[in-house]
Parts: sequence; C-alpha cells; structure tokens
Amino acid sequence: MRVAIVSNGNFFSTRMLRPLFFDPRIEVVGVVSVRVPPGRGGPVATLRSLAGRTGYRYAWHKLGSLAVPKVLGLIGRTPVFLDQLCRARATKHVALATVNSAAGLATLRAWQPDVLISVSSPERFDPDVLRIASVASINLHWGLLPAYAGIAPYFWVLRNGEKQAGLTIHEMVPELDAGNILRQRTLDIGPTDTSLGLQLRLMQAGAEELIEAVRELPGSLQNPRIQDRQGRSYFTWMKPEDVRALRARGRKLARLSDYGRMREILKDEKRR
Repeated sequence: MRVAIVSNGNFFSTRMLRPLFFDPRIEVVGVVSVRVPPGRGGPVATLRSLAGRTGYRYAWHKLGSLAVPKVLGLIGRTPVFLDQLCRARATKHVALATVNSAAGLATLRAWQPDVLISVSSPERFDPDVLRIASVASINLHWGLLPAYAGIAPYFWVLRNGEKQAGLTIHEMVPELDAGNILRQRTLDIGPTDTSLGLQLRLMQAGAEELIEAVRELPGSLQNPRIQDRQGRSYFTWMKPEDVRALRARGRKLARLSDYGRMREILKDEKRR
C-alpha cells in the first residue's frame, strides 16, 4: 500500500505515524509537513496570538508540549519530529504553507498514493486534494466522532467532565471531521488525567489504530459507519474561562510526570 502523509509533524503526530515507516506492507512514498506561517514577529507573534485566544496559561502549556520534546530529542539524539524521521528513513519530505496550493497538489499527484493520511493537519483539505489517493483519504481525529469534532478534544472532554475519551479514524470529506468512520477506540478517563497526559495516552492508542486502519483498506470501505449528525458537537479554541473551568474540576493542563512520560516514550523507540 502506497501511503502519502500530510501532518503538522509535531511530537504527537510523529509518534502516531511512526509505525507506518517500519511496516513492510506499507510504503510511505512521501510526507508533506504543513506549517501555517506565524506572520510578522515569528514564533513570538504566534505565541502572543494564541495567548490572545486562550490565555497565557494555555499558550505556555502548548509551548512546553512542543519545546520539551525538541530538547529531549537533542539530548537523546533521536528523531522527534516528522521531518527528522523522514531523513532517518530516506523518505521524501516537503514543507509547505498549505497542501491546497498548486505545489501541494503537484507533489501529491507525483507520488501517486493509494492512501492519503492526515494527522493533526492545521487546515481543511480542498476536494482536489481529497481526490488524489486512488483508494482513500483518511484522517485520525482525537475524539469520538460525531461528538467533539474540531480542536483539542483531549482538553474539552476534561473541561466538560466526561468519563470517556477516544479517537476516530474516518474517511475525509470537505466538511471537517464529518466522513464515514472506519475505526474507533474508547479510553476511560482516570481521576489523575491531565490534558497532556490524556493526549499522550490517545497518541499511543492512535499509533496502533492507524496502522490497523491502513492494513484493513480497501475492505473496510465497504462497510463504514456513517456519522449520526444528531450526535455531532464541535469545539474550537478554548478561552481563558474554559481553562479556569477545567482547573475548577480539579484537572491540570500538565504535570511534570507527563514530560517524563515523553522521555520514556522516546527512550523506548530508540531501543527498538
């Protein structure tokens, strides 16, 4: 199965995609990393913009979840991000501002993928992109669709006091997170789960589910589960009051032990 990938390429998406690079039945023909330009001011402006939406507590949390893996990778001398993994595996890699550009379309068409995979892509794909793969275009979402479509479900389920979280692998359609469901996994939320800790648990489950979803293609397309629109909910960027509501439930965005778990995950990969 020839697979092309579109992703933001961060620590979390790389961990979920990594098994695909080592499966002898799957050929990763290329990766497009989509990094939305930060605009004037660079990363500082990006952080300021995020803080304006979510408050500084969440913005600093996001910065930590991106910066800590980078430091761990330097210390452990191991590929942390998707571009590094591509170099280590001699896989074609292109960084673009948007996959919907002429360059993005030309790149994906040249790779001739059977399957197009999206994991944590920071944009909606145009129909022309979705039609490129000969078998299917699929996305891994961090929530139990049709509920919790949109951004950061691992935050919202804790903020809303849910008992369960999960992830969904679905066919991509022009509407965000609305395609037919191919696989799902449910995780119970523990009393000590943080937003980052839950994200790490979902990340590891997602790695297992994604490779199984690719192996099951194209057969699984014959009997997908259609999303029930009546059960759909959609969440966008949290506001400072949402972070306060999460903390009022006794939850945290992260603990030091979550960053220690990142370190253990990378050490385990290096040993394998």
